[in-house]
Amino acid sequence: MWNENDAIDTDGHVMEPLWLWPQYVEPAFRDRCLQVVRDPADGDKLLIDGTPSRLIRRLGGVAPRDGHEILDWNHLPATGEFVSYRDSCTITSWNGPARLNWLDQAGIDATLLFPSLGLIWPREIDPISPYAEAHFDAYNRWLLDMTSAAPGRLIPVAQTAFTPYLSTRLAALADEGFGHVMLPAGLTSFADADLFFATVQDLGLVVHLHKVAIPHFLPSSSGLSLRSDAAGAFFNHVNETLPGPLCLAALLDTRIPDRFPGIRFAFHECNAGWLPSWLDRAQESWETLRRNKADRLPNRPPAEYFTEADTFFFSIGLGEDVTAMPAWLRRRLMLATDYPHPGTPADPTAEWKPVLDRLPPSDARALQGGNAHRLLT
Repeated sequence: MWNENDAIDTDGHVMEPLWLWPQYVEPAFRDRCLQVVRDPADGDKLLIDGTPSRLIRRLGGVAPRDGHEILDWNHLPATGEFVSYRDSCTITSWNGPARLNWLDQAGIDATLLFPSLGLIWPREIDPISPYAEAHFDAYNRWLLDMTSAAPGRLIPVAQTAFTPYLSTRLAALADEGFGHVMLPAGLTSFADADLFFATVQDLGLVVHLHKVAIPHFLPSSSGLSLRSDAAGAFFNHVNETLPGPLCLAALLDTRIPDRFPGIRFAFHECNAGWLPSWLDRAQESWETLRRNKADRLPNRPPAEYFTEADTFFFSIGLGEDVTAMPAWLRRRLMLATDYPHPGTPADPTAEWKPVLDRLPPSDARALQGGNAHRLLT
């Protein structure tokens, strides 16, 4: 099991292999299960219930090279012959022993594992439909098999949704060995989720909220992310952080941490530098609304949810200046590699070293694994 001196990657990924759904999904859905079809002229396509994804233009396109940065599929030319999705994925992205070998080489003791295609396809269908539930179950069964090589180091995060049979499904996941469940970051209403959170608290599960990063965006507007067909790449990319603040505000607005204080939440790929200014605004709003005797406010000043309890944690990548962040926030930050997604450096821990070297030793240890240890235990 982990200790506070371990190096823990709190945002690792798998790349779902092509045989996952045909082999693991229930027979009733096998003839129309998720699949990736080959298209060398425009890149492979994800089919959802037989229909091409509305969000992804192509999957794959370039083969990774051992010892080199995993190339970003987004930077491929618009035309040409594209390598298959399968050949674009490293063996470490779907093979447990290979991933363990990579961890050993990178000097990482454990990693939380999230899906890749599973961050995207649930946005395109009803997430509580029998079709979605069957694919969640298939993915979770496969992930347990993949991580069985070393479940203490390869930590599976189960996919789920607010389903009508939630307590039974969550109990089954816990019985199977899952300690972590994920929901898509960006949810702005938890008004009807009491059964979910009550069950999660009773079972001692950790809730992860992972932002969706979609390669090769097709035009798709969203009021939640402010993604706009008319705006440029800079506008849309900057606003990718918005799901984090919106989801955090929704959790406090519905008083989830007050009513279910035993739950820990981890936010992924939402950055963390926005938190101090967000908290200033949250404090001001709470005080103003409290003077005006508004209903349904958080029980405590917002700052206390970050300084007095281990409720919220945030994984961060290399792009943020941790040295500029306040001490209370450093106790909430966790190392994240995003491996093996395109754009991941060849040696993430070497890239992290100069970041950690600029911090006091206690903060460096906390960021490398101490904070994650509190989340995991």
